[in-house]
Amino acid sequence: MKKKFDIVTIGGATLDIMFALKKVKLIKSKDSFSSQRWLVFPWGSKIVSQDVVYTCGGGAANTAVSFAKLGLKTAMLSSMGDDHSAQIILEKLKENKVDISLKQKVDNYTALSFIVTGGSKKEHVIFSHRSANDLLEVSQNKLKNIKSKWYYLSSLSGKKWKGNLNIIFAAVKTQGIKIAWNPGSIQLEAGYKNLKKFFPLCDVLLLNKSEAIQLVATSGIKAKSFNELFKIILGWGCKIVAITQGEKGAYVCSKEIACFRKSLPIRGINTTGAGDAFGSSLVGGLMIYKNDLKKALDLAIIRSSYVVRKIGAQKGLLTLAEIKKLKYKI
Repeated sequence: MKKKFDIVTIGGATLDIMFALKKVKLIKSKDSFSSQRWLVFPWGSKIVSQDVVYTCGGGAANTAVSFAKLGLKTAMLSSMGDDHSAQIILEKLKENKVDISLKQKVDNYTALSFIVTGGSKKEHVIFSHRSANDLLEVSQNKLKNIKSKWYYLSSLSGKKWKGNLNIIFAAVKTQGIKIAWNPGSIQLEAGYKNLKKFFPLCDVLLLNKSEAIQLVATSGIKAKSFNELFKIILGWGCKIVAITQGEKGAYVCSKEIACFRKSLPIRGINTTGAGDAFGSSLVGGLMIYKNDLKKALDLAIIRSSYVVRKIGAQKGLLTLAEIKKLKYKI
């Protein structure tokens, strides 16, 4: 008998080690639209952290916890080793009522991320060693034994990422499953030429501003505005496109409607996981509010604005009951 879920998240699961720095130097690019920024450190210096926190992360794990906290029946498809890090991650998933029966145990250690946060706005840089995540292998048989309304696909890595991508989207096409896609750096570097066949099957494409600019540039176009970005990407066949701007807010567009919401005026202490919170909340909102894009965006803004008030990508995720108590109404 097939296992039935509202949504299955596919991608990475990691143990995160977070270093908090009081003082960092931030450099901004001269291009006002791309607004690229860098955290920099003196060569050969010794950097002292004010605080160190061990927490769970990874695109598939973060979004699985997020969906489960919205009351959706959720499973995670990811790979990890047979080690203490895996035990920590799996226990946290089980605590949050995420089905872990689809996990893959591989002969490698579980993925690890070293995250540096700092500056007045607590921005972050992630140093990631994907290890077990690189060994994820999605099989046609496994997907055939899953009945899910949605897939949420985050970053894929390793030598098998292209094959995994083909198998996932083949299942989407043949089984009539909806898919939200937050492509990782390897997919973005592969560019439009290698990804174009997947866009017409994509129900929601999730990018931040710099990722959207990078992806469009691989098609040979240098976009100079959000209007251009959305026109191009929607023209590729994606049904809904979301582009986030960090603390400034987010745009979400389909061919029928365009929405923008500012982030809430909430001072965060850590931005790690805000993107995963936004993407999963937007998709969860579409499921809960019957494809009402405005309500889904409201939910995404609220939950991503609140997740930055806690250390880590999962701790600050609000339930629907908690949201109802807030002054911000959907």
